[in-house]
Amino acid sequence: MIQFGIFAALLIAIALCFLLIPLWLKVKHVSQNNESINILLAQNKMQALHDELENGIITQAQFDSLQNELMLHLHQDLANSHEHVIDDNKGRWLALPIAIFVPLLALALYSIKGDLRAFDTPTITAAGTPKTAADITAMVEKLAQKMAQNPQDPQGWIMLARSYKVLKRYPEAVSALRKARTLLGDEPQTLLQLADVIAMQNGGSLLGEPTELVKKALALDANNEMGLWLYGLANAEEGKFNEAIGYWTKLQTHYQPNDADYAEVQKLIDQAKDALGDNVASTKETPSPVAQNGKRLHLAVALDDKFNALVSADDYVFIYAQPAQGGKMPLAVVKKQVKELPIDITLDDSMAMMPNMTISSVANVQVSARVSKSGNASPQSGDLIGQKQVSTLIDSGVISLVISEQVP
Repeated sequence: MIQFGIFAALLIAIALCFLLIPLWLKVKHVSQNNESINILLAQNKMQALHDELENGIITQAQFDSLQNELMLHLHQDLANSHEHVIDDNKGRWLALPIAIFVPLLALALYSIKGDLRAFDTPTITAAGTPKTAADITAMVEKLAQKMAQNPQDPQGWIMLARSYKVLKRYPEAVSALRKARTLLGDEPQTLLQLADVIAMQNGGSLLGEPTELVKKALALDANNEMGLWLYGLANAEEGKFNEAIGYWTKLQTHYQPNDADYAEVQKLIDQAKDALGDNVASTKETPSPVAQNGKRLHLAVALDDKFNALVSADDYVFIYAQPAQGGKMPLAVVKKQVKELPIDITLDDSMAMMPNMTISSVANVQVSARVSKSGNASPQSGDLIGQKQVSTLIDSGVISLVISEQVP
């Protein structure tokens, strides 16, 4: 605060110098006298009269009359002549009001536009101190107590829900957003945030209530970016990759080709096309360091010989990983054909459809390989399947996965 006060006082002093010094230095007294000017003018007119008399322009009588008139006017001018004094000190009295008014005006403007918390030492200290997990939790609990006292503030409930989401306290985030929805009604952004945290609570799955909330939000705002993103994911989770691609393509029109968001949506579209078996020119970049350094599952996928007569070479094979508990959103998925079996496949974080739903984000996953004659990404009766639960913390070698069962 002391430094701020010194700089503020210095700036005000400089401003006052520009205003007060010119006023204070105007001390000259300027006097003017018209007497000499009047005499000089009279002499010139008298000389002109003499010239006219000598040249015969006027008579002696006219000369005498004009001379008397000129002398009378000169006498009157000299009688009325006085000294005019110009005092440049007339504005000097303004110095005192300016010296008082300028600092007061500066303080008044700062009180309106500035941040008075800059003078609060505890606030400055707290702002400069990194927050620990305990500090953040204490702040969230304080906000929760405030909302308990003022439950009619929808924005407060939304802020509390976001705080709970950061702390991964999803049930409490869901509860806070439901209260906000009660106060705001079916407002698109609130519906989408609620769908998102319910999905988080369900292990990342958007099926069920989250999907219905997203549909309702898009009915209110068909171009909502978060809605298009989530509804695409919901369709992909159900195996409706064509529908997912449609929503993501629409979302992509909101961005420029060089935007990071554009590239992220393109990645989802490419993954959906891969799942459909489309031959897409690769637009994917080299996996990021995060993907390279994340967890990987190395699978050796094979078909049990007993099913050789039930399949054809062109049947599709879906190879994917899902959370062992909670939602069924694929953490990674690859689409191949029976003629490529047996095959070695690596599933990693770069194949995730949601940045926060990766193989590295869960401790236990279920890996599956399923043969589908229809090419439908969702399991159908009669499909051939092989499944195994593995730990991303322990299983680091090649995992053998045999397609040895039939979906009832």
